[in-house]
Amino acid sequence: MINPITLSFLCTLVRGAWLCLGVSLLCILTASADNPPNIILIMADDSAVDNYSCYGSSYFSTPRLDQLAATGVKFNQAYSTPVCTSSRVKIMTGRSNVRNYVIFGCLDREEITFADMLKEAGYATVVAGKWQLHGAPNGSLPSDTGFDTFCLWNFPGAIGNRFWDPNLVQDGHLLETSEKDYGPDIVSDFLIDFIKENKDGPFFAYYPMILVHNPFLPTPDSKPVKGQSKKQEALENYRDMVSYADKIVGKIVDSLNELGIRDNTIVIFTADNGTNRSLTYPFHGEQRKGEKGLATERGTHVPLIVNAPSIIPEKIVSDDLIEFSDILPTLAEIAGAKLPDVELDGVSFWPQLQGKKGNQRDWIYQYHFPKYDLAAAPHGHGIYNREIIWAQNHSYKLYDDGSFYAVVDHEELEDIKESKGSRDAERVRKLLQKAIESMPKTSPKLAPEYGPPPLVKN
Repeated sequence: MINPITLSFLCTLVRGAWLCLGVSLLCILTASADNPPNIILIMADDSAVDNYSCYGSSYFSTPRLDQLAATGVKFNQAYSTPVCTSSRVKIMTGRSNVRNYVIFGCLDREEITFADMLKEAGYATVVAGKWQLHGAPNGSLPSDTGFDTFCLWNFPGAIGNRFWDPNLVQDGHLLETSEKDYGPDIVSDFLIDFIKENKDGPFFAYYPMILVHNPFLPTPDSKPVKGQSKKQEALENYRDMVSYADKIVGKIVDSLNELGIRDNTIVIFTADNGTNRSLTYPFHGEQRKGEKGLATERGTHVPLIVNAPSIIPEKIVSDDLIEFSDILPTLAEIAGAKLPDVELDGVSFWPQLQGKKGNQRDWIYQYHFPKYDLAAAPHGHGIYNREIIWAQNHSYKLYDDGSFYAVVDHEELEDIKESKGSRDAERVRKLLQKAIESMPKTSPKLAPEYGPPPLVKN
């Protein structure tokens, strides 16, 4: 039997504990409102999901990304578009390419980007790495798209080397470099300097990597190997490049720790499309050929890892469908920013980053206008017979010409004829057909008067 004095004392302790908890939660919420998280978005160039050890590769080694995946959220079903321009336009605007694709190498400067959105919300903004969005007609420069500062390759005045002795423009000035200078080091150091200058936040750092695009050259960490064929040498260099990209990610994370801002910084890692078609690499006992540029599973299935120690729970692995237009609305929800007043196609996956169900997609839609003959041949139509449209879910994929494949049929060898598939397949066929019909037929910004895109046969 507890005496009244002891009972009164225990009740006081409980009330005090609840009061402290309430005050603590209030402080967290207030700090969150007053101190929105910093955001770093890293996007590798030409690297499919199977180029990473956290996604099952035993050939490629990516320990720093593995650690981020293990202590954050790893999405297994994330999709880019087949090539860089369309992916960059989509990820930056939150809009399907069917609404805003102009031509290869161009982001229409009238588009509102995630940097515009976050700058309006009070974020300092930077872009470093690869640009390639300034082409005619009406192409964009960083100042057109919400970035305060930049250090970029494939920029007016900087179209030459990207790796050794690189041609880089920093805030309008061509950098002086030598054969000993490595482009990825210069742009990542620039990014880290920006982070140091803006450590009190909030800041948004967009890092569209120069790595791991061809040419496949040795990195600063590569060891000379003799007696290899050119094909094997390219593959070994590519593997080193993937490892070096992973090392740079680690360098950025280490800088956040040193500055004491790691807990309030969300790090996102993805890639813009599949692996270069000239490469063949091992994966789970088979030899896989890169399918960059192709409207296939291996041309569009990319990694997506999100990590922030005090904001995002650990060890979440999600099979939810995610595609690049989803990035912008997710960033808006993270930052408490106002969405652009345009028609968006993305769905925020911020709830999934909190371990919640969220608004899961039943399908994703893709519109692709390739410059490659090989990509356009199977399903191209419309302008120059090069428009490719499809929708897919976890299991099936439907092109707007009626071709229907199982997603596991990576090479798309067996077209499932109508009424020949299972009951589930036919249900999904109808779902995906409605998805295709819900979107515009063509991009209103596509510029056929500029002539067909340059053709590449291999």
